[in-house]
Amino acid sequence: MEDTYLYINLNNLLNNLNFLKNHTSSKDKKIIAVIKSDAYGHGLLPVAESLFKNGIDFFGIIGLEEAENILKKIPAAKLLMLKGINLKNLEAASALNLSIGVYSLDYLKELLDKMKFSKINKTLNLHLKFDSGMNRLGLGETDIEGAARIIGDNKKYFNLEGLFSHLSSGNDSEYANYQINNFKKIFSVMKKYKITPQYMHISASSSILNGSLSDDCSNAVRPGILLYGFNPNKEMKYGINNTATGSEFKLEQLMTLKSKILQIKNIKKGSFVSYNNTFRADRDMTIGIVSAGYDNGIPRLLSNKGRFLINGSFAPIIGIVTMNMTIVDVSEIKNVKAGNEVIITGKDGLNEIKIEEIAYLSETIPYEICLNFGKSNKKIYV
Repeated sequence: MEDTYLYINLNNLLNNLNFLKNHTSSKDKKIIAVIKSDAYGHGLLPVAESLFKNGIDFFGIIGLEEAENILKKIPAAKLLMLKGINLKNLEAASALNLSIGVYSLDYLKELLDKMKFSKINKTLNLHLKFDSGMNRLGLGETDIEGAARIIGDNKKYFNLEGLFSHLSSGNDSEYANYQINNFKKIFSVMKKYKITPQYMHISASSSILNGSLSDDCSNAVRPGILLYGFNPNKEMKYGINNTATGSEFKLEQLMTLKSKILQIKNIKKGSFVSYNNTFRADRDMTIGIVSAGYDNGIPRLLSNKGRFLINGSFAPIIGIVTMNMTIVDVSEIKNVKAGNEVIITGKDGLNEIKIEEIAYLSETIPYEICLNFGKSNKKIYV
């Protein structure tokens, strides 16, 4: 029985894109929209097509299958493989004109060897990834000159289209500025080898929204989570009767997750609810059994502390969230009955449950909640 659907509002995506285009830190810069991992759960192709129709033609992705699916629908799209590619897929990547992220000197050498002994007769566009201080993927400072030399000596095979890095915390101005300064140091190495990358990019959502960073001398940005309506820098604070506060940016969440009530029950004071007897009624209560659980991406950590919206009112989750059902207290909600719509995240009347709230209560981040909702539910685009 399909009772639970994930609604994706593409108008909100365009609202967030327009915000980005006009924001001081990204205005007049090339936008490389990050749509990896099924556009953070929002749907790869609908998001890509919507962005492309509104002027975005460059996308950051992870897998070859993502690339193939996008190019079938949008042949003119430009794609950056952020983690590089498996070298066994080099010929396919070249045929698709993919831009390839290069994250180590060894990987670059292996790429060169493959090119020399392949049937590929075109130049590969590379984006060299420098580890400026996150200590994740990327070339170290001592590797940059070697990489520049290899690229400079092999222009038959390689074009350094881009130079990029990633900030570990765009909201930590002191450390972000330290990373930015490290990033800027390597420009002179490229100049020494007469290499001029077309694109230089280090800022993602967090640093774009931080107005107190040094000029990073880049001409492109890589927004991800802000396109989907979230400010990763804001500190969320909640009580059971209030909603999220703390963002001055007019970003709009795209996702609304809806389900329905399967059954209404009246229970007596002292009755237990759901598994393991973690909830015991302190009064006579009316409860609703909702047709969605952790199989739909609802975190089990919401047990006994999350809430849904029914008829515009908050209904607290009671007991443990189960695989396909969640139980809520509807004692204070008028005219509630089986079949009523349930908002798991989204707006209902004057009230709203944001994904940030769900993430906060579940001790995680909105990225993970979005991915899980996107993987677990049928999507409807509005």
